[in-house]
Amino acid sequence: MAIVDSQDRSQVRGKMNKKSKEIHRIRNGREYVHTVKNEYAGPPSKAQKLQQSIFGKTNAIVNRIMSDPAQVQEWEIKMADYHHSLADKITMNPKRYTTVRSFVYAMISEQLKQTPAAKRRKAHLPVTLPKGVRFQIKSFSDLSTTELYEILKARFTVFVGEQHIHYIDEDNIDYLATHFTIRQKGLVLAYARTYPDAEEGVLCVGRMLTIQRGKGFAKYIMDQIVAFARAQKMTTIRLHAQTHAVPFYQNLGFHTVGDIFIEAEIPHMMMEMTLE
Repeated sequence: MAIVDSQDRSQVRGKMNKKSKEIHRIRNGREYVHTVKNEYAGPPSKAQKLQQSIFGKTNAIVNRIMSDPAQVQEWEIKMADYHHSLADKITMNPKRYTTVRSFVYAMISEQLKQTPAAKRRKAHLPVTLPKGVRFQIKSFSDLSTTELYEILKARFTVFVGEQHIHYIDEDNIDYLATHFTIRQKGLVLAYARTYPDAEEGVLCVGRMLTIQRGKGFAKYIMDQIVAFARAQKMTTIRLHAQTHAVPFYQNLGFHTVGDIFIEAEIPHMMMEMTLE
């Protein structure tokens, strides 16, 4: 067995085993093994620390995902949505992922490196939820009394307590709706409901709210709603957005329809997203 310095590795041609740091080659019918010796024994560089952090976070997330078949399916949908979004962008040789692990690794890498290019692309990658924060989709009949109580409490906190909207929240649509909730220890952090419109192929979104803002929860729920609408073979997603929230929905792919109108004493605009 020959020992080759890492600086002189180019002198040996062959396949390297990443774990054992051995280079195998076959020459004239005989097998040769070369061990690569790395003389550097100092502290890890910033790049090495960053790479270790990326691998560590990726492994932690992927291990949680793989332990739950529902999460595996959820992340496969996210990956498909990301690939679908590439069709609307002019990108030379866009990266496509074949496994959940490679997709999570790319997402974590972009979030941690924070390069300008990563910041531009980050908006098109799905948001990950912090540890201990859970997302759920349920019909009305599947909600427990505690879950329903927390949803109504969150809606009252935002729409009545913060925005001073005086309206009857219980409008019977909840019975027909699908409820999207982000929770932590049972408490609602973000919420929205969807229900089919009278127009065929149209899914309506309503009661969109976030209790903890600036964490990407609203985008996470909207990503889930888009995936849900596609799974239901819907062609359009429609919502009434308060005017200050119009740029947020535009960044997600919605466009305005018609003029500003007043709903619950607040200016709104109708917005739609066409699904292909």
